[in-house]
Amino acid sequence: MAGLLAFPLVGAVPPAQALGAGACTITGTISFEPPTGPYLTGAWSIGPAAINCQGLFKGPDYFTGQGPFGGSGTYSVLPTGTGACLHQVGKGTVDYTVRTISSTYRLSEESEFVLAGAGKFSTPSLRGSFVIPPPYEGDCVTKPVTRATFVAQTVWSREIPVRAGADGHH
Repeated sequence: MAGLLAFPLVGAVPPAQALGAGACTITGTISFEPPTGPYLTGAWSIGPAAINCQGLFKGPDYFTGQGPFGGSGTYSVLPTGTGACLHQVGKGTVDYTVRTISSTYRLSEESEFVLAGAGKFSTPSLRGSFVIPPPYEGDCVTKPVTRATFVAQTVWSREIPVRAGADGHH
């Protein structure tokens, strides 16, 4: 009887997933084109920069070292800030490489950020905070910031589908 009651639950089990989780530090240079137009929009780009993660990539596969990190996109000045003082909301794409014990993976993900002194950003796999400490190229008073160094602390978390073998088993 107990076997018959458990049978319907077997079909409800979702496909197997491997979970990756780690902590990453990203450091590098971010550049901003000064904002223009009635909506005070501009472009941003990251490079050179590097990402270094520690933790589990998937299954028994661990991160093993540093890789390149870059990106680009657009930003808008927040209504409460000014273009010269790094009060922005932006979106774009980041491209980065992570190294693991079994391989090297190149990832490209959509990203979003909010910056008002310190910032928060997210991609489908990375979520964290960042700071852009002085000195800058630009002074936030007489000319806008156009280039600066940033440091980010992130959590890398990702569900990775496990493909079924030819016999249908995982």
